[in-house]
Amino acid sequence: MRYRTLLLLLCLLLLAFGLRTYRLDGQEIWGDEACSITIALFPFAQVFSGNMDTHPPLHHMLLWATVRVAGESPFAIRFPSVLAGMMVVPLMYRLGKLIRRETGILAAVFAAVSSFLIYYSQEARSYALSLAGSTGSMLTFWMALYYQQKRESVPLWLWGGYALSSLVAVYSHYYAFAVLLAEAIFVIGTIWKDRHLPRILPWLVVWGGMALCFLPWAIHHSHSLQGKASARFAEWNFAKFGEITARTLLAYGVGKTLPVGVQRWGWGIVGIALLGLGRTAAWGHRRMAVFLGLVLLGGLLFAWGINPLMPFFEERYLLVCAPSFLLLTAIGLSGWKRMGTIWAVVGISFIGVLNALSLWHYHNNPAFLKSQYGSVMADIAAQAQEGDLILLNNPLQASLFEYYRPEGMSYRFIPPDVLLTEEEAERFLQEATAGYQRAWLVDFGNPQEYDPAHRARAWLARHAYLGLRQDYLGATLSLFILETPSGIEHPVDILLGDEIRLRGYSIKPEAPSPGDFLLLTLYWEALHPISHSYTVFVHLLSQDGRLVAQIDTPPVGGAFPTSEWVPGEEIVDHYAIQLPPDLPPGPYQLNAGMYLWPAMTRLPVLKDGQVIGDFIPLGSLEILPRGTFSSGKP
Repeated sequence: MRYRTLLLLLCLLLLAFGLRTYRLDGQEIWGDEACSITIALFPFAQVFSGNMDTHPPLHHMLLWATVRVAGESPFAIRFPSVLAGMMVVPLMYRLGKLIRRETGILAAVFAAVSSFLIYYSQEARSYALSLAGSTGSMLTFWMALYYQQKRESVPLWLWGGYALSSLVAVYSHYYAFAVLLAEAIFVIGTIWKDRHLPRILPWLVVWGGMALCFLPWAIHHSHSLQGKASARFAEWNFAKFGEITARTLLAYGVGKTLPVGVQRWGWGIVGIALLGLGRTAAWGHRRMAVFLGLVLLGGLLFAWGINPLMPFFEERYLLVCAPSFLLLTAIGLSGWKRMGTIWAVVGISFIGVLNALSLWHYHNNPAFLKSQYGSVMADIAAQAQEGDLILLNNPLQASLFEYYRPEGMSYRFIPPDVLLTEEEAERFLQEATAGYQRAWLVDFGNPQEYDPAHRARAWLARHAYLGLRQDYLGATLSLFILETPSGIEHPVDILLGDEIRLRGYSIKPEAPSPGDFLLLTLYWEALHPISHSYTVFVHLLSQDGRLVAQIDTPPVGGAFPTSEWVPGEEIVDHYAIQLPPDLPPGPYQLNAGMYLWPAMTRLPVLKDGQVIGDFIPLGSLEILPRGTFSSGKP
């Protein structure tokens, strides 16, 4: 029996390893991971600095060694989390075995296949390490308590294991204190009930030693945490507690990567865990039931209690309490006599299918990407030319940029303080772009936090031609051709509905070649206040009506939507349409217009009071073979 159990555990470890290393580098490095890498690249003394991160330093110290041995690839920097996540499997088996062997095996199975645990075992952050520490803490805690209940002396190695695993947990993430707090409450309550007060003494000694080990970091880091705390005390309400509870329990059951409609099935797993809570007490393990319930409830109350002091709540913060949920789920499916096998098979299959589906979405559904910053930089590198400049709007992307930075390209970070006024923005951007032919603007995160008036984009849109605008997860990439615009060369008087007038336009070069940028300026005027934000389209069509080049974007590079136009004010709107390098020479038609997104409803075009269609014909262009005409490609 023992050898079969060891073989089964080995198979579960191999399964856990396979699930955690499968496409380990499939997700791009995201912001917090990039920060971890940046910290790990500093000298070791700085890694321990309290100003580096809001989290304790243990994971950064481990990563410091990793990058010097294995490098900085996504696989290498995430591999320590894989190992930490794997450690949870045997620890869960041993914890469940305290109740019965079958429960331990099921607990190990659920730890191996849990999509929530796998998700954070594939991330170069401290969550998997803290999970391993808290699981070890719960196991050694209960073993020490078991010795005391048998009135036997607790071995020194067990006290040492408890202290070490607990310190690993809290030196990885502060929320691990929720587990330690639950353990302390349980010990004090149990000893008080049993009237064996001397039993508290060794616990006080161990806790005191742990406190002394953590105290230097607590003092060192306290000032940094105070500077980053918020105060949203209105969130101390039952609704917020309900939200935290629901999000956390569903994540424990089915992870974070299921569509909402499917994720609701996770309440079935929550029900199994609640059933396990009742069965633990029914089996004569009332104290274990109280302890597991206390860890879960204590974690939820801990998160709710400090939530107003934190910028936001994420389910991953309570990953440290997941072992309690997984163990209760295993108890809910084990030890049944009548129909027990059928119930266990159905329950395990239900949990397995939902978690497998969650993992499929994690690996294959773009809706659950963590980052696309690497794609942004790869697209810049693929299209880069001599004379290009990267303008980085938002300093919070510094770590990501350092990781993915295209080699050999010039770049400048735009300081947020220069964007406070038009004058400062103009001064900085004029100096930064001087001598360059093109500028790649990378807006990262929420612009309301660093450039709410969109001054960087607005200045570039006024002084250059927008050639590309592409949205990515968490970032927007725009390419501006830095060439001095000309005035109106083709005056017109065309209306779009009864709201907007096109006063004229200019095009250069008049005879472009394949691969050139066609530089177009549109001169708009609002006839009266506009309630909608329209999107401008510029389309180049072949003689047979085939679309060969286009740009669709809100006017002025998205910095000046139509809903903000002032009646009578001229709006100068620049575009750079890149012609395909393999475009056949010949005549082409250039059209423009506006539509309402996402309905795609175009504004009617009127000339001399008559509707002439839903686009403005700007005229015919002759595309010449390359080399026939010097078009001055930007």
